[in-house]
Parts: sequence; structure tokens; C-alpha cells
Amino acid sequence: MQDLFQAMAVDSRFELRVHYLEMAAPDTYWDQASLPDYAEVLPGKWFWLMGGRIHVNPQAAQRILTHRPEVIVVTGYSGITNQLVMRALRRRKIPWIFYGERPGLKRRGVLGQALRAVARHPAVRWPSAIAAVGTSAVAQYQVLAPAHCPVENIPYCCNLQPFLSIDRGLRFEGPIRFLYCGQLIERKGVDLLLDAYLKLSRGCSSTTLTFVGEGPLRDELSRRVPGDLQERIHFAGFQPVNQLPKWFANSDVLVLPSRHDGWGVVVNQAIAAGLAVVCSDAVGAAKDLVEDGQSGLIFPAGDGSALANCMAQLASDPEKVKCMGSCSRELAAAWTPEQAVERWYNICSQVVVNCQHEMCQA
Repeated sequence: MQDLFQAMAVDSRFELRVHYLEMAAPDTYWDQASLPDYAEVLPGKWFWLMGGRIHVNPQAAQRILTHRPEVIVVTGYSGITNQLVMRALRRRKIPWIFYGERPGLKRRGVLGQALRAVARHPAVRWPSAIAAVGTSAVAQYQVLAPAHCPVENIPYCCNLQPFLSIDRGLRFEGPIRFLYCGQLIERKGVDLLLDAYLKLSRGCSSTTLTFVGEGPLRDELSRRVPGDLQERIHFAGFQPVNQLPKWFANSDVLVLPSRHDGWGVVVNQAIAAGLAVVCSDAVGAAKDLVEDGQSGLIFPAGDGSALANCMAQLASDPEKVKCMGSCSRELAAAWTPEQAVERWYNICSQVVVNCQHEMCQA
């Protein structure tokens, strides 16, 4: 989101204010960064509830409304802060947009489903418009939202120039190099990826697999690597964003085997870097950024055998990987922060016009 905010901040059509619930999540490894003039962290705290973090920022609505915004964007609905802000906006009849990933990805029990439905209600029934993160999210929000509420597709984006600058022309000899980039957590399916690679390595003695990222499964995954594969499976640890291009430059295929993933910005980076992409159908970016069979392969989430088959197909066909990478890079041109800014300008303009029309009719 930082790249999007920076692009908005230099666009004269926006007067941007960004309010964060916290400086950084506890499970991330980013260094503390200074905030630009248009951003602030709201005072508050959070607590755990049913496996999720619930934020409480009592001054949120007051601080947001101080700047008398024409349109407000609310992301997420599970926190107390989000709920209080949505209710304040409805009470004061201020136009606002809900920005959300595909809902309901994480399976819950009966009680969890009921609580989620209650929390989600204001996010899908009250906003002036919904900005959905990807085509899959659009389809679900169109079912949940009232008929008069526009739902627009505004996926996540990031600065792709460092990845577009990677020279792919000098390489295509040698073994296929698989890359995973992200948190080493169960939701991301990294255990499935290691299983698939171990299966692949029995019949293919030259491929490599690199894990870029950190997480609670790091030690477990490392222990499961056989001694004869220590040189072919590499754990690079956490890497800051400005170091990622070199890891993508030394890879041929990105694998994102998530059991569920609202989007997956790493796919944006991969297509810009000219990589073939293997990802599950539970990755939000799959439908928008990956052309199955053309720029990559998509397999059913949680199906380790299908993942292994996809990797085997590419390991045995370097020319196919090269063609897929070229196709990926062609797709990347449509996914810049500047293009996302245009989408945001269009939906915000639509909300303002609709609000003015309603006021005239009142």
C-alpha cells in the first residue's frame, strides 16, 4: 500500500490522509520507518480473539473527521476500531468506501461464522461503494452488497520498476530455480511446497528451491531437508523489499501454494520479474495476474500432488518456463501504482457525484 499512497500523494487530484491502526504487526520483520506528512499512527492497542488481532483505537473517528474529508476509505471490518468508524460515518451520513479482500477465506465454526456475518454486515451493506481486491472478491461482494452499491475491482499494487529492470535475456540454461517469497506459516502452504519439492527431487537431480522469508515454520522446514538436498534447498531468511529483485533475478519460477490468500503482492513482483508462476486457486491474484497454461499454472489449494505435478511439468521443460516468463512480463504493464491511482480516482469521483445528487434530491 505504501507505493500506492506515494503515487496518490504526488497526484494533485488527491489530498491524502492515511491513518494506521499500528506501526507494525508483531509477526512482521520490517524495520521501523519514518512516516510521511500525510500519515499517522492512531493511539490504541489490540488483543487476540479467535485467532485474530482486534484493534481498539478510541480516537479514530474523531481524528479522521477532523480533516473534513470528502470520501473516507475503511479497510477491514473485524476490529472494534473499524466497527466504530463505520457506525460514525453512517450516523453522520459521510460518504465512504469499504476496501476489502475476498471475504470468508478462512473456515470457521458455527459461532465464528455467525460473528463474522455480524461484523461484516456494516462493511457490505452501509458503504457508498466497495473496492474489492481482485476479480474473485468482486464476485462475492456483488452478492453481499445491496443493488445500489457499486463494486469495483481495485487489486493491490506495488512499485514494479526494480523487477521490470531485471535482464532475463542472458539466462536460460541450467536447472530450473524455484522461489518462494513470503512468511513461513501454515496458511501459505510452505509445508506443501517442501513436500512437493522432495517428491520432485527424486526424479530430477538438478532443480533448486529457495525460501525467502521468515516465520514460525522455519526450523521445522529446515529439519525436514535431507542431507543430500542441503545444497539445493536454501533458506535465505527475511529480505527487505529493496533486496528482493536480486532473488527474483536468480529464479525462474515463483511458487505461492497458499491455502488461502486475499491477494499475494509477490505475484505482482514475479510477473514483472519475468517469472513463470505456480500458485493455488485460493490466491486472490491468481485469477487476475496468472493466465493458466500461458504465464503459469494454477492448482487446487491444499492439493500437494497437484502442486508437485505442476512443478514437475516446469522442471522438465525450460523452454516452457521461458515462454511463460515472457508472457508474465507482458501482463505486468497493467499493474502499476499509477494505474491503481486512476481506479481510485474514478471510484472516489463516482461516490462524490452520487452523494451530491442525493443531497440535491433530499
